[in-house]
Amino acid sequence: MVKAKGTVIIGGSIAGHNVASRLRKEGYQDKITMIEAKNTLPYDRAELSTGWMQKLAKVEPPLFQKKDFFEENKIEVKLNTKVTDFDPEKKIVITKEGEELPYDTLVIATGSSLRKLGAPGEEARGVYYLRDHEDALEIKEWSKEVKNLAIVGGGFIGLELAATFSKLGLNVTVIEYSDYPLGRIIGEEASKYFMQMHEEHGVHFITGEGGKAFEKDTAGKLTKVITTEDREVPAEMAIIGVGVVPNVSVDHPDLKVDEGIVVNEYGETSISDVYAVGDVAVWPYQGEQIHVAHWEHAYNQGQNVARNIVRAKSHPYRVRPYFWTDQYDQTFERLGHMDSWNRIIRRGSFEDGKFTLAYVDKDNYPLAILFANHNDKRKEVRQLMDSGKAIDEESFKDVEKPLN
Repeated sequence: MVKAKGTVIIGGSIAGHNVASRLRKEGYQDKITMIEAKNTLPYDRAELSTGWMQKLAKVEPPLFQKKDFFEENKIEVKLNTKVTDFDPEKKIVITKEGEELPYDTLVIATGSSLRKLGAPGEEARGVYYLRDHEDALEIKEWSKEVKNLAIVGGGFIGLELAATFSKLGLNVTVIEYSDYPLGRIIGEEASKYFMQMHEEHGVHFITGEGGKAFEKDTAGKLTKVITTEDREVPAEMAIIGVGVVPNVSVDHPDLKVDEGIVVNEYGETSISDVYAVGDVAVWPYQGEQIHVAHWEHAYNQGQNVARNIVRAKSHPYRVRPYFWTDQYDQTFERLGHMDSWNRIIRRGSFEDGKFTLAYVDKDNYPLAILFANHNDKRKEVRQLMDSGKAIDEESFKDVEKPLN
């Protein structure tokens, strides 16, 4: 009888952690090995820009589970271990140290990598990118000694950091290349709402300009950010957040890659017994291959892949993409996915902060729905979208009627 080699998971990401924990919940008895390049057990990166960052005295990462959990569930976690290659014929994973780890099933959960701005002066002390706990610790420590913060990039992470540090008393300026932060994702009107919300908390916006350069003093410390229109923004700290890309550092000639690692509805890659999950994966959704880099997707897909490892091809992944962001005392959620839309139908009021926006196609079918401050319940939004019906505009706008 051939001894089972078990499952090897590359990456202690949200998705990787959920593959491992779900495998045990599903009754998986074989060996589970998780390989993590950093020296930290799996933790919640989403917390780094919000609640965790606001607690200045906290230095430990926001772990999903303590060490005891992995020991009790017989999940071996190999920290400080970088994977350089894998051999699908021999079914081994090869580490930088030359160790060969055998597997029956391999899961690539390497997450995403930061886009780099590559601007002159970026090496100045006080200029940061936020990706992991080490970055967050450095940002937190440096922020205690400064008053002026420039955030280059007005995406979700940039705006969450703006909210965090304005609450901590810093003078925050957001530099955003487009005219409307998040406009490509939520539209112009909703973008204006976000900007006004931040401005009411003292955040300043420079839109239509990017970050071009960083100036430093003789000690190498940041003093100002120069925009693409040569505007000078005083800053002793800058955080660059210009997006992420799938981390496809673990590659193989037979692995199909198109932006990220391409998987089918079961999370399987083009190589037998190899799965990819979370931010690194490109997956099928409503007839197209899409990439989603949000917490809940990584969680759900990790759980789903585990089920398919235990019972092959038992759970096609058909979860509608969802994300949320908490900024100040407000909460925003969006269900669905779209790169473009025909128009936006509004339910509720921007003035009182209770609104729901339906992004519809030319026939009024909802591609995605954004709902703010619990104006509608997620369950009812999902039921509306799952009905497969076009939106009746008059009924949708009637706030006395539930969405479902």
